[in-house]
Amino acid sequence: MLDGKNPYRPGEPKEAPFVGREKILDDLLDALRSGRRALAAVMGGRGMGKTSLAHQLKRRLEVEGESLVRLIARPDSDPRGFLAQLEHALGLPLDPLLPVESLIEAIEAIEQPRAVLVIDEVDNFLRPGFGRDLLENLRAAYEQLGGKLGIVILGGSSLRELLTSQSSPFLRTARWTPLYGLTLGESATLIREPLHLSLPDSMVETLWEQTGGHPYLLQFLMERVVTLGGDLASRISEAMSAVEAELATPLFDIWWDNLTPRGQAAYRKLASLSGPLERREWARALGNGPDALVEILATTGVARADGGRVVPRGTLFHEWMMRNYPSPGAGETVPPEDDLTARLAALQVHPFERSVVEGIADCARTIVEFPTFHLRTDPVPGNGGLVPEDHFQIMLLTALRQRHLAEPEALSGGPWRSDIKVRWRADTTRRACVEVKIWNHTGYKEVVEQALKYSVRGDEFACVVMVDRQQGPLGPRYREVCLQDGKLGDILWQHDGASGGVYPAFITRHQAHWGGEVRVHHFLVQLPPGAAT
Repeated sequence: MLDGKNPYRPGEPKEAPFVGREKILDDLLDALRSGRRALAAVMGGRGMGKTSLAHQLKRRLEVEGESLVRLIARPDSDPRGFLAQLEHALGLPLDPLLPVESLIEAIEAIEQPRAVLVIDEVDNFLRPGFGRDLLENLRAAYEQLGGKLGIVILGGSSLRELLTSQSSPFLRTARWTPLYGLTLGESATLIREPLHLSLPDSMVETLWEQTGGHPYLLQFLMERVVTLGGDLASRISEAMSAVEAELATPLFDIWWDNLTPRGQAAYRKLASLSGPLERREWARALGNGPDALVEILATTGVARADGGRVVPRGTLFHEWMMRNYPSPGAGETVPPEDDLTARLAALQVHPFERSVVEGIADCARTIVEFPTFHLRTDPVPGNGGLVPEDHFQIMLLTALRQRHLAEPEALSGGPWRSDIKVRWRADTTRRACVEVKIWNHTGYKEVVEQALKYSVRGDEFACVVMVDRQQGPLGPRYREVCLQDGKLGDILWQHDGASGGVYPAFITRHQAHWGGEVRVHHFLVQLPPGAAT
């Protein structure tokens, strides 16, 4: 029987044993002390130790006494709310109209040699477009303060998604620090040292295999083993049952959802192999961009990449997945990537094109998910019941400007003027045009020609957004009228179903008037037919 306070604290990261992150902690501390590369992003899945690391950073720097350290445990997803959190942390007012300038002024006013902001759980903060803008404000202040300010943000897979989208100078500048599952030796330390237990190596290895070295899972198991008391060896299986009964659904469900369909398919693929997946085989087995995918799997805690070889980890998670999401049958296939990612990767599009297409797709989903805002208040049926075309142009312009893609040219107002121009900030010679229309009786059969007319030499793509108050599936009619059943250009991809909700619905290739080829992405946004209320 084990007596005394239980030292394993899976639900209290501030008090939990700190194991396996010492090198990462020292590297971050060295950077923050020196002011060089003192901008950092730490990525890890749920329970991987981000919050524990954040508290250790704060504790160590406060003991040294050279820094004003402020931990924002969960940044507000509203920009004014986040600025209020910063104001409270620094004890000085910030101007929402001049956030960078007022933040610099506040930091320069502190007595300590430097200030350090540690911002934990940033995923919800990053989802709205302004979250990225606020990160850029922090980066600008960091660069202008020349070592007076250090910033560490901690989050999950949204950080990797933002980094790979190439739309965040903050993450391209920051020190990138992924958190992986603990090694066997680190797991042994976490299991044994808090209570100086003498578990045999074979038992430690079993726990490591069951959990994949995931810190939260290991602590949860050991907390139960200690609470149950008696002979440790006889209690481990009972603790495993507690994981299955109490932890699997809330924790593993979150992991599974965060992996996204592509990550889920990749995990299934790894689990189906008889041995490790060698580095040279990653792209063939996992699809384009395998490095980012492997990193997400590893920081979630369900895979380990070692020396270029990646293997699935965690028996508990694998057994849960097989019970709740059994593998497809023999006649079914699991796509290696999610639908939109697969389409764009197969076309080998530039990151600029991918960012524009993904931005329009997100906007289209928002319009469909919240349709009332886009319908007139009178009960006019059909497209007569929609707000004007300008409304959709402005909404799309706003969405693209949040990604720092669109120029301020919106609303059709004259000849040779596209509805929206998009241009890549990193290379302004890369640009494209976007045409937005509401479906009418002719279907705007010239809309594709119009998009092509506005393209200039060097343009690789254009986009068409067609809005319809759904009286029937728009896809077949759009193909017949606007694409002339494929006669207008080559159809590279099309949605097999007749209904809307897949973005883009068509991808076509056309000969441009200046001699090159232009891809056109066609988004069919179908609102419900009922009257607005």
